[in-house]
Amino acid sequence: MQQKQLRLKEEIIAEFQNMRNEQRMLATKLNTLEMDLKEHKTVIELLKTVDENRKCFRLIGGVLCERTVKEVLPQLVENKDLMEQAAQKLTENLQTIEQINKYKEEH
Repeated sequence: MQQKQLRLKEEIIAEFQNMRNEQRMLATKLNTLEMDLKEHKTVIELLKTVDENRKCFRLIGGVLCERTVKEVLPQLVENKDLMEQAAQKLTENLQTIEQINKYKEEH
């Protein structure tokens, strides 16, 4: 009987640790995504103030490409929108904090 209880406690602790690790990983991803999103917003605001035929450079997959502001701006706005959606999903996933707290209270 005591061995069963010990095993049960170990399983509970392991599950709790897994949930905490997942929470930390999601928080790190969300933080990185929010920093990238802030950079995109800054660049978009800056590019809106310059001539649309002006040359600009964009790093795509490690390759620096020469484009015009007119070509790059819509792509940046689209990427920003996708990042905002991803950040929203990560925020929803971080609701596991509540699950962790409930799990902790129950056990």
